[in-house]
Amino acid sequence: MLTLLIFGALAAAFFGIAAIPFMLIGLVFKLIFLPFRLFFFLFGGLFRLVFGLIGGLFGLLVGPLMVIVLAVALVGALIAGALALIAPMLPVVLLGILAWAIYKVVRRPTPAF
Repeated sequence: MLTLLIFGALAAAFFGIAAIPFMLIGLVFKLIFLPFRLFFFLFGGLFRLVFGLIGGLFGLLVGPLMVIVLAVALVGALIAGALALIAPMLPVVLLGILAWAIYKVVRRPTPAF
């Protein structure tokens, strides 16, 4: 068990030492590309500002129209839902109208005063 512990520690030390050159290569790449990163960061910040203002103004213009469209869609959905709940009663209503029509045809007319 002690041997496994020692070999594990040696392997961790070896791979830790082996990682140092890759870390240095990564640092060199970061230093090489630092001017580009700074340029695009500032340029991107300018783009974010411009498009953020344009998007905000567009949202202020289109937002109220979307609220109206949403309200109309909501009312339409409520009407459709109410009709969907009432639709199964349609055969019963038609039978009631048929019974009323038969009653009107069969009954005797009352004399008018």
